[in-house]
Amino acid sequence: MSDPSTLGQIGLGTSIAGGITQTAGALFSGGAQSSYYNYRAGISQLNAMIDLQNANYAKQAGEIKATQYGMAAQQRMGQIKAAQASSGIDVNSGSAVDVRKSQDVVSHMDQDMIRSNAAKVAYDYTNAAMGHMAEASANQSAAAMAKKAGYLNAASSIIGTAGSVAGKWYQGQSLGMFGSNGVIGPSAGPDPLTEWSYGR
Repeated sequence: MSDPSTLGQIGLGTSIAGGITQTAGALFSGGAQSSYYNYRAGISQLNAMIDLQNANYAKQAGEIKATQYGMAAQQRMGQIKAAQASSGIDVNSGSAVDVRKSQDVVSHMDQDMIRSNAAKVAYDYTNAAMGHMAEASANQSAAAMAKKAGYLNAASSIIGTAGSVAGKWYQGQSLGMFGSNGVIGPSAGPDPLTEWSYGR
């Protein structure tokens, strides 16, 4: 038959080992979740940077395209004026001037449209960047909370283990498993073998 003291030690040891495992598990889980959210935050920040770069590129590309269109429009204006002059029309008065003015207005409208379209593309990229930055902030907050939760769960596990060990110790002591003085080990009291030898 097993020694009650040994059984008590095994029970307490099992409770302590289980508590240590739970504490380590809580810390590992909190750290893993924190790392996951930090990773997602990093991805969101990277996406935000890419969106802002794309917004800047869209503006630059729009301005370049508008400038190139304006240069082409000036060439067309020169061709129109040359054609008017070659046909014997007075290029400095009447309908010849009106034609060139109309062409100039249309060219400026086209340039404005090019810039407007580029600005809309840049605006969409900027909005996307703001969304990604908000995601990054939310993930950073979640990472911090996951880490704190890991610490809190670990502390809760330690407290629970301490309570469980204390409860088992008191229960074992009341059953006489740890001796009358409450020390883990062979129960206190006279040794039956010693008494038997002296009795002889």
